[in-house]
Amino acid sequence: MEADSRQHLTEAFNRRDLERFIELLDPDVVWTGLKKAGEPTPVCRNRDEVREVFERALAAGRTGSPLIVAEQGDAVVIDPRAEPVLEGQEELHHVYTFRGGRIVAMRDYPNRRSALEAVGLR
Repeated sequence: MEADSRQHLTEAFNRRDLERFIELLDPDVVWTGLKKAGEPTPVCRNRDEVREVFERALAAGRTGSPLIVAEQGDAVVIDPRAEPVLEGQEELHHVYTFRGGRIVAMRDYPNRRSALEAVGLR
């Protein structure tokens, strides 16, 4: 991952700046969520759909203090540190894949270990 991309992502996280984060997304970013039993896998297929998910969470009073916990090649592992923690909520980590300074893919993992394994760090 390019140093500038890491710096911009870290700044967006530290400032809790949704607009700056959205600017880092490729227009055709794909975000694949966790599959729940009996439901289809949730997928956002572009920047606008990702924005809608984050805006709904913010409107519901959810926030986070995301933290980059690992980097490998063009991927970063993120602990979103969502607040408040919801009852029955699983641990969640994301892997963001960068290309050309933009996030082109986001994928949810049920825990840190599986996210690290996905990028080849376990």
